[in-house]
Amino acid sequence: MKLVTFQSLNALKSLFNNEYLECNEKYINLNKTGYAYDWISEKMNKMVDNKFNVKYPIWCWVKCYNGICPPKHKGDPVDGFDVKITFHKNKEDVFITDFRRYSFLLSNTYIPKSLKDKEQFDKKLKDYNISSNDLEAVAKKDKYKSYRTDADFLKMCDEIRNSFDRCITSNSEILQGCVWRINLEDIEEIEFLTDKNYRYGSLNYIRSDGRRINWKKEFYKELK
Repeated sequence: MKLVTFQSLNALKSLFNNEYLECNEKYINLNKTGYAYDWISEKMNKMVDNKFNVKYPIWCWVKCYNGICPPKHKGDPVDGFDVKITFHKNKEDVFITDFRRYSFLLSNTYIPKSLKDKEQFDKKLKDYNISSNDLEAVAKKDKYKSYRTDADFLKMCDEIRNSFDRCITSNSEILQGCVWRINLEDIEEIEFLTDKNYRYGSLNYIRSDGRRINWKKEFYKELK
C-alpha cells in the first residue's frame, strides 16, 4: 500500500546513511504525548511484527478523504516537516487508526460506541465527580503535575483505556498509520518542501473563522 510521511532533514540524512529510518525517541515530547504513544506501541506490538525491536513507530498518512495525506494550504509550515516521503508497505506491516479518535487518546477521553453509550458514560463520570481536567491530567504530564488515584477514578480510567481499541479501524475518511521502519527500498518519491508559505501534512490548522477543528466534536456528530 502507498503511504506518505513528513520528516525532517535530519531524518532524511539518517534514512540515507543507514538505508532505513526508525523513530528517534529524543524528538518525541513524551510529557505531552507519551500516554498515547505507549498505548499505540503496546497495541502495535501485538498486531505488527516488530522484528527490529523498535520502541516507538514512525507516523504516516494512509487516507485523507479523496487522497492519502492532507493537501497543502496557505499558512506557516509545520516545524520539522522538511520533506514529504511517499513509500510502500505491505498492509500487515502498517498499524492503522482513525485520526479523529486518536484525539481522544491525547486527552484520556472515552471513545463511545453510540450516543447512548456516551450519555451513560458521561453520567458515571458525573456520579463520581470526575471532570475532563481530571482525566486529561493522566495523559498530559507537561500540563499537570499529578492526577487522582482514588479507586473510582482509576476504574473509570481503565474503562477509557479499553475504549481506545475503537481507534483501531479502517472505517474512516481520515486514517493514519504507524510503521516500525521505513527502508530505503520502500521509497517511491521524496519531495523537498521549500515553499514556506504553505502548511503541509497537517489538518490541525486555524480556519478562516479563526477556529481549529475539534475532532472529538466532529466524531460525536456522527454518533447514533
